[in-house]
Amino acid sequence: MITIGAVLLIVLTYALVTAVNFFKDTELSKEAKEKMRDKSFRAAFITVIAGWIVFEMLMVMRIDPSFEIYRLVMLGLVIISFIVFGLNLRVQNHRPD
Repeated sequence: MITIGAVLLIVLTYALVTAVNFFKDTELSKEAKEKMRDKSFRAAFITVIAGWIVFEMLMVMRIDPSFEIYRLVMLGLVIISFIVFGLNLRVQNHRPD
């Protein structure tokens, strides 16, 4: 569990630095930045919704988690959504449409 947390922390740091650099960048036009930002927000939102639905389905079918487990799963979803957002910005920044 510690190694998973360490890997997530490293990737999260990279994604957050990428996002901060994207918002500071002045090379792209405002329209291009808005389009890239919207695509990244959409991907992060879909990640949160899909993860939440999967966890809720697991709760209905099989497990009855404690509040601590539920809280950790939701924290993991938020972290993963930040990672998806930052990495999506990085990919789009290398090949803007």
